[in-house]
Amino acid sequence: MSVFKNGILGLFLVIAVSIQAQDKIEGVGFAGDRNETFTLGTQESVTIWKTWCTLHEEKNVEEILKLAGDNIRIEGPGGELIIEGKDNFKGFLTSWFNDLELIQVRQRWGLPMKFINAEGQLRPGEWLVSGHAFKYKNAEGTSVEDNQVNVFINEGKVQYMKVYQHKISKPIDVEVSVDMSSYKDAYKTVSVFGSFNNWCNTCNKLYDTDGDGVYTTTIEVIPGDMEYKFFLDDQKVEETFEAGSPCTKTTDIYTNRLANIAKDTSSLDVVCFNTCSGCK
Repeated sequence: MSVFKNGILGLFLVIAVSIQAQDKIEGVGFAGDRNETFTLGTQESVTIWKTWCTLHEEKNVEEILKLAGDNIRIEGPGGELIIEGKDNFKGFLTSWFNDLELIQVRQRWGLPMKFINAEGQLRPGEWLVSGHAFKYKNAEGTSVEDNQVNVFINEGKVQYMKVYQHKISKPIDVEVSVDMSSYKDAYKTVSVFGSFNNWCNTCNKLYDTDGDGVYTTTIEVIPGDMEYKFFLDDQKVEETFEAGSPCTKTTDIYTNRLANIAKDTSSLDVVCFNTCSGCK
């Protein structure tokens, strides 16, 4: 097996298409120096990969092994970790899970592929190339890896996996607050999302514990630029800003709040909902 080379970045999870039986399959991409191409794979490989990641978050060794091929091979970043065979994989998982208090895989994008040989016929199995944030906590603290992984799936099993580590960071806790005292319409919940949680709209709610109209929560942030927004009632109402506003950054059609998080940042200033400053 040859590993598809690193470099398919910026792609989001695609809806795989079914491939109709035909004499010759048209490819949409090439396979390096080989006289082969690839086309889109199926939803099945996407589902297997996402299930694989969820089972790792749950530390469910038994169910992970059911999805692993008998001769599974796993290569870690830089090739320093190589696991071969289901028995070795079981031993590694058991030891690794015992050392970790937390595992979280936040998917960013993924692409399932079927390779096509020189005769225009599909090769067995599928490759899935995926980018994700891998967060874990052990005795040394919390770390977040920016990873890409190439996975070969055949007959419903993960047969091969290669991990590329682009960056590893140590997140810090930062308190964020929004003042809702000037907001006149009714609402039930206040939340925040942004680059720190991959724009998850169910992950970080804020609370007003003393009834003064200021809602607060603590989020985990990797130092550097952070884009974010506050929103109400499961994103029924979301902050909106004009491009060029002093506290914002515009990317494509999106204008979000912008904060630079230093290693010693513990909290951000309280801001009024939908403004760059505090409430008057």
